[in-house]
Amino acid sequence: MALEHEFYLIPTTVQLQGFWMNLNNNPNIIDSVVIHDDIIMYISDSFKWISSKNPAINGIPGCKGINYHGVTLFDVDSATILKRVITSWRDLFLNSPNKLELTGDFVTIEAEDYAGHYENLVFDRDDVLKCFEKLISFSGKVAEGKCYIYHCGI
Repeated sequence: MALEHEFYLIPTTVQLQGFWMNLNNNPNIIDSVVIHDDIIMYISDSFKWISSKNPAINGIPGCKGINYHGVTLFDVDSATILKRVITSWRDLFLNSPNKLELTGDFVTIEAEDYAGHYENLVFDRDDVLKCFEKLISFSGKVAEGKCYIYHCGI
């Protein structure tokens, strides 16, 4: 099974502590989008520019970017930059062929010193763009101050 990141649009009235433990059939989830881990890794440096919070820690402290292995909260303070960053990636990927090919991590071959290759990541461009469009839409709703984006990492 492929590694994925889940993004949930939820109302600000939701109890955040432990929210991730009750995702199945949760009536508080307004909408969601799942983005493949390889896409998240590809754009991960730009996530570091976005303020966020860690709802798994008491007091929900502020931080930057996403909690790759845990949960992340994007609120009204995050919405504008998140929307701009994802919109920029969407606009860039709009120029790609239908078969979106990206360069992934460098994979070494253990038996040989300094031998290896870069992974070739292949996606359907339109599928990636649909995910980005949803996240852009979520960001617009978060900017209104009545919703959060709740991210669950791998």
